[in-house]
Amino acid sequence: MVDRAAPAQSADPLRSELDARPASKHCGHPMTSAGASNLNSAFVALSDATRRAVIQALLARPHRAGELAQQVSMSAPALSRHLRVLRKAGLVVEQGIEADARVRVYRIEPTAFAPVRDWLGQIERMWKEQLLAFKQHAERSEHARKPKP
Repeated sequence: MVDRAAPAQSADPLRSELDARPASKHCGHPMTSAGASNLNSAFVALSDATRRAVIQALLARPHRAGELAQQVSMSAPALSRHLRVLRKAGLVVEQGIEADARVRVYRIEPTAFAPVRDWLGQIERMWKEQLLAFKQHAERSEHARKPKP
């Protein structure tokens, strides 16, 4: 038989205060499965240092594939695999040039970064709440310790 007794009450008032908050307060709005998939794809694509270097280069301006290969010190075929991952994640888009069908220009797709930005915003809000709660707890504790005249 499994003991299903309620967990012991925390002796730490700060922990109790945080545990009493609704879950939505900690993590914001629940993410849809499509949003989670986009977020996962973006993080997988950004997990590689070379791909982050490509994104960094593209932040300045669109580049041809050959220019990107030079900037990240990589052969064009090797870079092509990284660009494919970034394209599949939707983080970069490829455009052809009318004058030369062989030339491909890559640019950032800003809207694809929205799931990452939103998720990081939730994390930032959570940390702000945690730090505010800690500050309030410390101030209450300090006030309680001051000797009364």
